[in-house]
Amino acid sequence: MPIVEIATVPASQAYIDNPDILKPTLDWIAKAPGFIKQWTGLRVEDGKTVYHIIEWETYEHHKNLPSLPNFQELIDLSKPCFASAPTIFHVPFEVPADDAFDAPVTEFCFAKPKNAEQKSEVGDLMVSLTKTFNGCHGPAFGITREDANHLCIVIGWDSVKAHVDAVTRHEGVAKLACLADLEVLHAPLKKHVTA
Repeated sequence: MPIVEIATVPASQAYIDNPDILKPTLDWIAKAPGFIKQWTGLRVEDGKTVYHIIEWETYEHHKNLPSLPNFQELIDLSKPCFASAPTIFHVPFEVPADDAFDAPVTEFCFAKPKNAEQKSEVGDLMVSLTKTFNGCHGPAFGITREDANHLCIVIGWDSVKAHVDAVTRHEGVAKLACLADLEVLHAPLKKHVTA
């Protein structure tokens, strides 16, 4: 089953000035065994955190990258682009997340239930909420491989304002915020196509 790697990385000033410097890194990853597709973009909220989304055939394909004979090349290509190491989560989404990633802006919502017994309620609420939002694209829900109590939903929007307008004073969103600690961030993502 495909799995989506969600990496967030502090951007170097060189990347902020010219995001195209990441292209050799993206081209290298596109040739790795098990690679399916990838997107990148800067976080709206701070303008200096890179989102790098990679869909792999399996988790093991990503895990095995360091064993590739030319892995050091990937490290060397990436160094000018990033200020420090990435934070990575792997999410096996229940449905393909392409529509969310291809939208003008992607919302990343991570929820950690305040009470572990409420995990299924939080997950069900996250999924049902998306059915009540106007103007969202392709929501996809999953639970991170790294932490069974770390739930993730990605939703595409036409703009950050469209997201804010859809959730402001929404009773379901208020309930979710009472049940879980939420981290909600946005990035306009660009799909990388290898020539």
